[in-house]
Amino acid sequence: MQYVQLRAFHAVAEHGSFSRAAGALGLTQPAISDQVRRLEQEFGVTLFNRRGRVVELTELGRRLLLTTRQMFTYERNARQLLSAEGALDAGSLLMVTDAPDLAVKIMAAFRMHYPNVIISLSITNAEACLARVLDNTADMAICAIYPSDSRIRGQELRREKLMAIVPDTDDFDEHGLTFSEFVQYGPIFREAQSVTQRLLSRELSRRGIQVTPTLLIDSREGMIEAVAHGLGVAAISPSEFIGNDRVRLVPLIGAEEEMIEYIVSLADRPPSNLLDALHALAPDMKASSVSTLAQAAPRRKS
Repeated sequence: MQYVQLRAFHAVAEHGSFSRAAGALGLTQPAISDQVRRLEQEFGVTLFNRRGRVVELTELGRRLLLTTRQMFTYERNARQLLSAEGALDAGSLLMVTDAPDLAVKIMAAFRMHYPNVIISLSITNAEACLARVLDNTADMAICAIYPSDSRIRGQELRREKLMAIVPDTDDFDEHGLTFSEFVQYGPIFREAQSVTQRLLSRELSRRGIQVTPTLLIDSREGMIEAVAHGLGVAAISPSEFIGNDRVRLVPLIGAEEEMIEYIVSLADRPPSNLLDALHALAPDMKASSVSTLAQAAPRRKS
């Protein structure tokens, strides 16, 4: 058994295909296939069920994947440890986030100082962000859940209250909507796992308001588009708002719940100058919230 064989197996298992694994490793597909075949032949086992272009892990393959994940995590930790004292003129970081705006802002500020560091960014929900940090498949995360797990350290980046997305029509004036008015216009909800939806649900519950949503949409982009088509109104944190000349932001009058974003990483991790440099940027990333951001999406002049 050779390192290159395990690396090839791991890449195919993680990417779900031989061609994507080859692309990720910078090799040809026949080379990847040959390494996996040699590994299977050496031990007389089957690690993948192959049906045309579709490959699925066997039970043994799934068990081996758990081991190779640990193996390559330890390898990455060793690289970080050995390079911790080096200059910040090379290296890479894996970042995960539940909303791209703040992550991209941090990436831009970081690259101004360290242009040769490669940052990879994935977008998922907040709970998955913390899970990725915990299983060490991401170096750090930016998400809207405070890391209560003692294995994770968190540093606040931003806090802001929810606002309402409404169609850009004369039916809505600039003073905003009370929560009672909000539900009368047909609220559009996010999925239950969304931090935004949890905050909105708490605001409604605090006021004893029970409502059936007009729509359930699992992305902020889809939610904004639904409002633009006149299908209802929605709640969002101002910084997540994507500019659209058919909708605008107005205050949710009396909103109390705050969306708080954190930068998080493992508390007990190998030393890393790169991660330390990212955490050092956090105090500069605190955004002035509702009033400033609301001005970024003024009502379109007719």
